[in-house]
Order: sequence, then structure tokens, then C-alpha cells
Amino acid sequence: MAESHLTLFDKYGGIPAVRELVRQFHERFVTKPGLRRYFDGIEPQKLIQHHVEMIAYAMGKPSASFEPKKMASEHHPLGITLSAYEQVINILRQVLLDANVDGRDIAEIIHRMDAQRHRIVRDAKPLSNLYNPEHIDELTGLGNDDALQDALGAESTKYHESRRDLSLALMRAAGAGREALPTDPRAVQMMDRHLSGVLARTVREADMLCRRHDGSFALVLRATDAGKAIQAARRLQSAVAREPFMLVGTRLSIDMAIGLASMGGKVSSVPELIASAEQALQTATSGSQRIVAAA
Repeated sequence: MAESHLTLFDKYGGIPAVRELVRQFHERFVTKPGLRRYFDGIEPQKLIQHHVEMIAYAMGKPSASFEPKKMASEHHPLGITLSAYEQVINILRQVLLDANVDGRDIAEIIHRMDAQRHRIVRDAKPLSNLYNPEHIDELTGLGNDDALQDALGAESTKYHESRRDLSLALMRAAGAGREALPTDPRAVQMMDRHLSGVLARTVREADMLCRRHDGSFALVLRATDAGKAIQAARRLQSAVAREPFMLVGTRLSIDMAIGLASMGGKVSSVPELIASAEQALQTATSGSQRIVAAA
């Protein structure tokens, strides 16, 4: 007898799990006017069922009634933009993170969903390199260093062609009040998963959050100048401080160090942008001022 293949749909609990994921996904989806407007004429229950079928399909349910071939005829007339599509992907990633789905499984789900990009967005190419499983951090499901480089490369081109603002925030846990940050590898992983969830819920859907090989987080702030980048950093820092990390009964209020850099002046390339943000992060980590913008 042939061995049955355990899908992610089965692994995470089947229909009950998918319905809970959809409930959380739909709650976030309808709060975004820029997304909701595409589906104003559709009955809420029908939209929810569409989300159920979409997520079940992305999780590999063999009998999912979701039919990819119908997507172009149903979605192209709506005029959905690439930016709106990426917002949907980011909402799905946030929901999966909050549900403690394994990072490698998040990568697989997002990749499977992204295979339908061209059927949702007219003239878009399927399988963006940003969502390639090899460009996903296995612990958190966020983008990794390769995804960061791809995103910055694309945004740098827009900066040079049309002077669209671009900023980069690099972040890491720098302290926890009077308590010490965890050093045990397993505890550090748990903390990083916690931080990933908080940050993913806080960032704008238009921006891209990544986790780098050294454990720091990177946020590509699209169409954001230096002043707005500082405002974004304050929001992120406050959000992390408000959601304590629980470690063996101890509540750790984590203080994030954030280094910022923006395109312009002496910074005109991706390597220069990253180097400036890294230097600012080093200053923020070792000094008393936890948010530092590169000069």
C-alpha cells in the first residue's frame, strides 16, 4: 500500500484549524479599506468561504474546491494591484506566525499561494523571488538575507528612477529592564518567534520585514523618508515593549535597539544603506539612546 502524504492541512488540524486561521485572516482583511474595496459587491459569507478555500488550497488540502483556473476570470476584472496582493500575503504571514505555524511551513504555504499571483494581478509574473522558499527564514517564516537584498534592490531602482523615498531599519533586542535577555539557544528562538509576531502585526503591510542570519530584524520602509522612519521606529519599539515575552514564568519587557538609514546624501546604494543602518544599530545597542538614525 502506498504511503499517504501528510499535508500541512492535516498537520495543523484540518478544517477546524483552517476556519480559525480564516477567522483571524478575515478580521484583519476587512479592516483594510484598500483591500475591502475590491470586494464591496460580494456577500460577506461568500468572501469568507472564498478565503476558506484559498487557505485550504495553500495548505495542500487535496480536495480543496478552490479552482486556480477560475481565478483570472474572477480577479482580473477587479483591477487588484500588486501592492494590494502583497498586503494580502503579509496578512496571511502574520496570521500563520500568530498561530505558531513552523517557519518552513509558512514558507511552503506562502510559496503555494504566490504561484497564483498572475491569476490575481493582471500582467504579474507568478512566483516572485521574494517568496521563494529559499528566501524565507526557517525559524520565523519572514524573509531572510536573500529576500532583503532582493527587496532593497527593487526599491533602490525606484529611488534612482523616480526619487521614491527608501529607508531601512535594523533591529535587535538590547535589554529587558532589570532582567537579563535569554542566552539559552531554545529560549532565544522562542524570543525571536515572539518578536517576529509583534513586529509583523505592527509594520505596515506595504513594508517588508526580514530576519537576518545574525538574528537581527530588518524592515524595508518603502516610500519612507528619514523623518517618517523615526516615527515608524518609535511605533515598533513601543509595540514590543507593550507585549512582554513570557519565559519560565518571568515577564520580559524587551527594549529594542533600532538603527535607521535612508537613501540620499552620502547613501546612494544598497550596500551603503545597509552599512549605515548597521553602524546606527551598533550605536543604539551599546548606548543609552535606543533609536539612532545614521547621519
